[in-house]
Amino acid sequence: MGGFAALQVLKPRPAVRQPAKQLTLVRAAPVEFRAGALAVTGNGLVAPRLEVVVAAEVSGRVAFVNPSLVTGGAFARDDELVRLDPEPFRAALAQADADRRSAEASLRLAERLLERTEGLIKQGFLSRQTLDERVANRDQARAALARAEALERQRRIDLERTVIRAPFRGKVLAKSVAVGETVQPGKTLARIFADDALEIAVSLTDRDVALIADPWRRGPEGGGAKATVNVEHGAGAYSWPAHVDRVEAAVDSATRTFNVVVRVDDPSARGVPRSAAAAAAAAPPLLVGMYATVEIVGRDQGRYAVVPRRALRGGDVVWLLGERDTVSIRPVRVIYEGRDTVAMAADGLPEGARVVVSDLKVVTEGMAVRVVGDGAGRPRSATRHDRSHRLDGAPPPWPPTCSRCSS
Repeated sequence: MGGFAALQVLKPRPAVRQPAKQLTLVRAAPVEFRAGALAVTGNGLVAPRLEVVVAAEVSGRVAFVNPSLVTGGAFARDDELVRLDPEPFRAALAQADADRRSAEASLRLAERLLERTEGLIKQGFLSRQTLDERVANRDQARAALARAEALERQRRIDLERTVIRAPFRGKVLAKSVAVGETVQPGKTLARIFADDALEIAVSLTDRDVALIADPWRRGPEGGGAKATVNVEHGAGAYSWPAHVDRVEAAVDSATRTFNVVVRVDDPSARGVPRSAAAAAAAAPPLLVGMYATVEIVGRDQGRYAVVPRRALRGGDVVWLLGERDTVSIRPVRVIYEGRDTVAMAADGLPEGARVVVSDLKVVTEGMAVRVVGDGAGRPRSATRHDRSHRLDGAPPPWPPTCSRCSS
């Protein structure tokens, strides 16, 4: 029994090992370096440059409506849109003309009587009171003639207003008049707009506006920074060349954003297809009310870095991963925030850098982590072919300048 106990005491014991430390699992993405200009992106509705409500200025029966005065119809400058029955106005003008001629005759008579009276007074045949009466009669005749002439002008203007002409070349948004209808002054007959240009007001932050090269500058024709208007139609997407026309005078008090107005000078041109599906279909013109995405070419930023938006912490911090998968908390200067990506200054960011895109409860400087599902790939350094690329990495909508962009 004692020997058995001795064997139990003297038998070798298994080695005791400390449990392996469990590292936090994270996902990482590469820092992509680019160079050139950023495209500032915003959204808005296509609106007319100039919209007018066509209304009657006189009352009357509608005698003619231009066949082009239908929703979507086109017209030229000075085209006759609506005409009221002119006969009542011609009759009123003829009466006013007769009243004017009568007032002229009365004035001539009053002036002759005054001349005779002055001669008789000099001869001592009439009193001074008679002269005063003749002067008053002449002045009254002059006033009556002035009223008659003013009334004749008004009747002539009323006759001209029976014809409503287009003040510019454009298209019809809405129509609310028909032949035979009796209209009153102020009655809306149609809504029209100038089709020589369309506009999109894009709300941008002050940081976005600062990326545009002098958006407040307006040349002789109002041309500012180049832009592209993109619209989805059917199964495809189409684009139109545009430019920054102006920045509205006031900042939105609710959102503290600037309304940058982008102008398309040839909206009737068919959109440029941006995909194979779009190329196979009939391209539409740019229409009022379309929802558009606008890309404005910004200033040349030189070399900058792009990371996924979810890698940005607290608005100005990223978690960099070192060579041994240790975390470095790095403050950055954000240049532009897109929908899915963020551009920031490349100062101090090494080539091949990676950022943590996972959400962690606790992060400390130098903390070791384990990267899983590392689909980060190899970071790409920018060359000059990146100029004017959008923040999501897609090629510019205008023709590229190198074979790499066009591939």
